[in-house]
Amino acid sequence: MKRWVNGYALGTFSDGVDTFAGLVSGDRVRRLDTEEWAKENATVRGLLEDWARVRPRLAELARPPGGVPLDALTVLAPVEPWQIIQAGANYRAHVAEIVVSGRDPGDTRSEEELRRDAEEMMDAKVRTGSPFFFTGLPAAICGPDDDVLLPAESRQVDWEVELAVVIGATARRVPRERAMDHVAGYTVVNDISARDLQFPAEHRPLGGDWLRAKNRPTFLPLGPFIVPADLVPDYRRLELTLDLNGERKQADVAANLLFDVAALIVAASAATTLYPGDLLLTGSPAGNGGAWQRWLRPGDVLEAAISGIGAQHNRCVEEPR
Repeated sequence: MKRWVNGYALGTFSDGVDTFAGLVSGDRVRRLDTEEWAKENATVRGLLEDWARVRPRLAELARPPGGVPLDALTVLAPVEPWQIIQAGANYRAHVAEIVVSGRDPGDTRSEEELRRDAEEMMDAKVRTGSPFFFTGLPAAICGPDDDVLLPAESRQVDWEVELAVVIGATARRVPRERAMDHVAGYTVVNDISARDLQFPAEHRPLGGDWLRAKNRPTFLPLGPFIVPADLVPDYRRLELTLDLNGERKQADVAANLLFDVAALIVAASAATTLYPGDLLLTGSPAGNGGAWQRWLRPGDVLEAAISGIGAQHNRCVEEPR
């Protein structure tokens, strides 16, 4: 996939010999492990752990672009997080879609009435409720160009493009007015799920099986790069899209989040401690595989993208036995 970065971004790369953190600008990548100030923090997570000092250095290095051609390198997942916190049902259209598709057989309300009632419910939740969170495993992460492995035991694997917030400073019980100070940058993630394994009858009373459904190897394509937060004028204007074999399946803007990034950081940091390099996934728009009743098959190609942040290109293949 041909990539070009306006401004600059942080990533992890391989040249076939070494894996290294790099600064990408335009179509060039500058290795950061050769910089004297970065040698002790040569991984992206290490750089994020010293973000206040590192951030100004990146701006200096990006002018002018230098290093090796981007297309000569393999782009890997940009960071190895300690933790992945995921928000569910956090886009208005997605929640409305869930309400309409999940109506009881005896519910006589029209689709318009269902959507109106869903809007009222969402407004009340934002005023008085809290985000829904679950946790992901770093072992599920793969690169933005890696194959997605479809397990033989599932026939209902689908997709969800999401904006991922990358934490740049330890956060615990953060007030809203300081929440965005803890954001280092943003990247793209595709939350792959095996829906027929998520709520099996034997586990439904316990809330479902999130491990088997969402945390399989390659079920979390990440990247391509981390764009520093101060290079994103307004994350709410970012456009999220997902194409399956060239056909648009998801499209929305981050302004339609129920709980915005600051609210998610406040809630997540009240429950646990967020560390530099951790990922906070903000939820997915409407249009996943369940909504389309279209499940992933070997040979399918997923293209998840966020304007100004980057795009992924992942092919689906059968998981080797």
